[in-house]
Amino acid sequence: MDEDRTWSRLQRNLVLGAGVGAAIGIVLGLILGAIVFSRQGAIAASALAGAIGIGGLGAFWGLLSGLESPDPGNEPGQVDEPLRDVPELTSEERPMRHVSDPFGRGDDG
Repeated sequence: MDEDRTWSRLQRNLVLGAGVGAAIGIVLGLILGAIVFSRQGAIAASALAGAIGIGGLGAFWGLLSGLESPDPGNEPGQVDEPLRDVPELTSEERPMRHVSDPFGRGDDG
């Protein structure tokens, strides 16, 4: 079940990143193409190149963002409260016992 949630999150972020990147790439390609080129075909080609290039970059960033850890409290797990359900894995904190200095130095260092 956790694998299904992870896979769906990766797919969603990949598609979203590719879509946003392609849209930004088309706009940037049209702007740069209109500034640099005068022919319509060259402007359209630069918009297509922007969509492919920045769309691919956006898909990569989206995929990486899907690999991030979820927010605290939303982590996938087998139990609702793992620390309370497995008491032998946790214990109360106790202060460390004082160990004498083998070199005879005082607390000053």
